[in-house]
Amino acid sequence: MPFARCHSAGRVHYAERGESRADQGWPFLLIHGAGASSAIWMMVMARLARASRAVAIDLPGHGPSPAFEDKPHPTIADYCRATGELAALTGLGRSVLIGHSMGALVAIEAALAWPDKVAGVVLCAAAPRLPVSRDLMKAIDQDYDHFPAWLAERALSVSAKPALRRAFVAAGVVAPQAVTRADFQAIAGTDLGARLQAIRCPIVWLDGADDAILGERGERPGIIENLAGVGHLVPVEAPEVVARTAIAMGAAVAHS
Repeated sequence: MPFARCHSAGRVHYAERGESRADQGWPFLLIHGAGASSAIWMMVMARLARASRAVAIDLPGHGPSPAFEDKPHPTIADYCRATGELAALTGLGRSVLIGHSMGALVAIEAALAWPDKVAGVVLCAAAPRLPVSRDLMKAIDQDYDHFPAWLAERALSVSAKPALRRAFVAAGVVAPQAVTRADFQAIAGTDLGARLQAIRCPIVWLDGADDAILGERGERPGIIENLAGVGHLVPVEAPEVVARTAIAMGAAVAHS
């Protein structure tokens, strides 16, 4: 399994597919959401790899990546620094960032921090401020082993195929309870609405029409696509749309 040793985060695991191709557009950097891992991008990466190189980070404490040694309550900015260091250490260069939910907040921070390194952002099931309900925190605190089933009931579209629902639940928890709880605390403390207009690269928001997790999304610059029959888990419910959107963005920016 590939790891990079980051200054701010220690050993960080990542998944990788494909090769950089100058004639096809920029490479891709994928950032998962709260309590998740790079595995959520598996179907997206298989499609992206046909066009260019794709790297998906396991944020510290998620998947095989060890947690921060000195940050029991990491912020979105902490995750952003780890993501930027991984991009540098893997030699990605200028890239299209793809973020899901909390990962979209990280992608926005990265686009603001390193405008010369971010060619564009594709933001899945995202808003500048994400809601964190009491029921969600209660599900994490009181019955974490069953949190994937709780989440599947609310995050997947009602039209999601039963096989997809079963696979999501069967995958179980992929981050420790304390890490998932800290993720949602970080989300609750983040509001990037006032800073969105400072982003200079192209932005596409991919919204699930059946997303029961997000409420009011607020003002959002860029292109907004509403995906019918899709809930909050856009990377697993509509991987072909995510990949197609990112590939088109990378190609357009590369040839502009």
